[in-house]
Amino acid sequence: MVNLDDIKQMLGEVEEPTLTLYLNVDNAAEENQALQPAWKIWLKDTLRGMAEQNRADGSKEAWKQINQQVESYFEHYQPQSKSLVFFASPAFQRTIELPLSFENQAFYGKPSVAPLLWALDEYEPYLIVLVDQEKARFFISQLGSTEFEDALEIDIDDYDWGEFTTMANPAPGGGAGSVHGGSGKDDFAAMIGEHRNRFYRTVVEQMQKVADRYEARRIILGGSEEAAHALKGFMNETLAQRVIGVLPIPMRSTTQQIIEIALPHALEYERQEEMTLVNQVIDFAKSGGRGALGPKAVMEALDMQRVELLIMPYPMEDTDLAAELPLRAFASGGSVELVHGEAADRLKQEGGIAARLYYAM
Repeated sequence: MVNLDDIKQMLGEVEEPTLTLYLNVDNAAEENQALQPAWKIWLKDTLRGMAEQNRADGSKEAWKQINQQVESYFEHYQPQSKSLVFFASPAFQRTIELPLSFENQAFYGKPSVAPLLWALDEYEPYLIVLVDQEKARFFISQLGSTEFEDALEIDIDDYDWGEFTTMANPAPGGGAGSVHGGSGKDDFAAMIGEHRNRFYRTVVEQMQKVADRYEARRIILGGSEEAAHALKGFMNETLAQRVIGVLPIPMRSTTQQIIEIALPHALEYERQEEMTLVNQVIDFAKSGGRGALGPKAVMEALDMQRVELLIMPYPMEDTDLAAELPLRAFASGGSVELVHGEAADRLKQEGGIAARLYYAM
């Protein structure tokens, strides 16, 4: 699965001019079920228009090499995903398959990674753990799809409880059936409880491993609500802060059922986080702190390599600027956040783009 490091590496290798294509190649889409899929017709028409434009601009040779790559790649291409992202420059080619849908889009000039960055941010990896008192199931949700990752099960049925059977019937007066001055049932329950606590601790350890492996910054818990809250009690503070909700997801849910319940909650959380971030940076900028608002101020900050985080609305009307800004941010060591919905509207009201700076200007 593609990640941010892959994109940065690609941007270091690709050259201009670059053809960037985002294609909806989903075979399940109605428009793609005709003898000639809609995306093929769109691609053919788009390339014809670009060829005419490049002949007029005098950049015929570079376009010829790129167009040959496109024709060669798509001659025998069979879709295996919902979307295909295609980058080609005269001496470079890269394709990325994604399990979520994009509208058909084409860009020529600078490589356009804004839609790809938005997808990675919008559908970043989530660890989903379904847990009850006997078992735990681990799933990774990323780019709009969910996959089973691992499972753990308590081994109470295999544990040797023979030495504690007399506790179930303590002898009158505190005889052989009584242990540590308490009832046999209490001691037996305590042993069961401690064994279950060891299970929860093992689940937490596995959660940490899986979250680190997939760089999942956010966690959703499901299954038994009681067990989920008990599990949180065994997490360290850092891991517990990643938990964004305990949701009513049954233990035996399919991956499709899990994503239907978890995804709306994850996206709502994303919208809230984006609004918090935008408001924070706007406050920074207006108070003379670590913020810049509007193209002029952000460009100056980029020139001085002071941008820690570039914030852009998605989608941007100015497609050329949308292609240029991430390249400049990455080149100076910064990162990029694309915001949507109300946070994007708020950003547009305050200059259109913003940046959080390493230090005040």
